[in-house]
Amino acid sequence: MRAPRRLAGALALAGCVLAAAAETPPAALADLGFALLRQGAPGNAVVSPVAAAAALGMVHAGLTGPAETEIEALFGASAIGPRGLRLQLPALLQQLDGGKASPFVMAGRVWLDQNTAASVPPAFTRRLTTRYKADAARVDFGQAEAARSQINGWTAQHTAGRIPELLPAGSVSPATRLALTTALHFRSPWDKPFDPALTEPRPFATAAGSKPVPMLVDERGVLQAQVDGTFVMSLPFAGAAYTLLLAVPAEGRGVDSLAQSISGRVLADWQAALQPLKCKLALPKFNIAPQTTSLKPRLEALGMKTAFTPAADLRPMLGKAARKVHLGDVFHAAGITIDETGGEAVAAAAATVVAKSFALPVPDCAVQRPFVFALLHSASGAPLFVGRVDDPAP
Repeated sequence: MRAPRRLAGALALAGCVLAAAAETPPAALADLGFALLRQGAPGNAVVSPVAAAAALGMVHAGLTGPAETEIEALFGASAIGPRGLRLQLPALLQQLDGGKASPFVMAGRVWLDQNTAASVPPAFTRRLTTRYKADAARVDFGQAEAARSQINGWTAQHTAGRIPELLPAGSVSPATRLALTTALHFRSPWDKPFDPALTEPRPFATAAGSKPVPMLVDERGVLQAQVDGTFVMSLPFAGAAYTLLLAVPAEGRGVDSLAQSISGRVLADWQAALQPLKCKLALPKFNIAPQTTSLKPRLEALGMKTAFTPAADLRPMLGKAARKVHLGDVFHAAGITIDETGGEAVAAAAATVVAKSFALPVPDCAVQRPFVFALLHSASGAPLFVGRVDDPAP
């Protein structure tokens, strides 16, 4: 008999059980993003909940049984859950993706091993096309390195070259049966750019002590708020369709503590509290380069376990070819750059299947301590990217 084959999933994307069930898709995205962020190591980091959700949604569309239910639970047991993954999340993703003219674009693709089946089941194809605008391609995973190079090339193409290697060496093999990929790219100038001539080094309090870092400086009106001691401010990109929200913990409270407390509801409360106020703005430039990392241990810690075991039922995804296969791993890559001109952020995901007005004094609004950030879609409040900056120095 032929050796059993297992399904290894590489979700190329860019702790603790999720809090209360989210009430809206944007809140569910925020809960997922910050939960994944908390599961990672301390230090500068960025996660794209949109990329992660799209990749998990594509996997969900090909699952049935307990593994399907566990993915649904990641998005809220009742309010979002099944209906959210089938209808609400895809609708939100379509709202976020404004096409080629938009500063934010997404792409999805299913890669089927040409020796496994002539095509994926039609019902699964319809779900991916309708929900995630994903197309299909056939590859020969028997030539593993050539297939990996082809998928990585597709990812690089859809992330402006910033994620050249979503799938690391060894992540696909002749046992791979299917790969599900998603990629996204955001790039936009500020609504009001910063003058590079004004950029100057200013002190920033890192864990190792204060150090000078390049700061974007200007005096302008800024949406800001103090919420339970946390200083929050929001800077719009051109057209104000997207914004960068930053949250600085109160003196004496570390960024770890702040990151542990953030949920979708907290993020929504911050946005609702923002008020315009003119201030002397100082914002550190920062760049977090994309790095591929496995999300499997984080997802397992959040309750998504069955999909990674032989108990996974992927018949909706592969039909008869799904016998004795399961999801093997999940990889995520995301990066972000903020400078005088604006912001650029990328993420990608791939899942592989293998055998199993008064003249008042102008206050300061300087960001001079580690902070948390979220790149938001203004109309919905949905976070495209979330992250933390402990040390913005290059």
